[in-house]
Amino acid sequence: MEISKIRKMIKDLSLERFKAEMEMLRTYSRKKMLYGSVVKKYKACGKGGCKCTKGLLHGPFYYLTFKEGKKTRMIFIKKNLWDKAIKLNDNYRKWRKLRADISKISKEILILLDEIEKENTVGIDDIDKKGNDRE
Repeated sequence: MEISKIRKMIKDLSLERFKAEMEMLRTYSRKKMLYGSVVKKYKACGKGGCKCTKGLLHGPFYYLTFKEGKKTRMIFIKKNLWDKAIKLNDNYRKWRKLRADISKISKEILILLDEIEKENTVGIDDIDKKGNDRE
C-alpha cells in the first residue's frame, strides 16, 4: 500500500480515536458508574403448591454481578434502587465500550505504522544506492 494512503488512514483513525476520547472525557468522566452488570432474574421460592412450581416464577428481581478476584459475586438490588443502578451501569458499559473502541483504533494505527516502518526500512546493502538515502 502507498505510504500516502497509509498516512491518510492513520489521520482518519486518529480523528476517530480523538472523538471517542473526547466523548469519554466530556460525558462519561463526569458521571458516576456502577462496575459490573445489572441482571434481571426470576426465581422459584420452592414452596409446595406455589405458582412458581408450575413455571410462573417470582420476579423480576435485579442483581449486580461483578468479578472480585477470580470469583463472580452477585448482590441483590433493592427495588427502590433499580432505576438508578441500571442508569449507572449503562454509564459504565458505555465507558467500557468507548475504551474498547479506542484500544481497537490504536491497534489499527500501530499496524499501519508497522507498514510504514517496513516500507521505509532498508538493508545495509541498500545504503549506497541512490534515492534510498532519505533521512
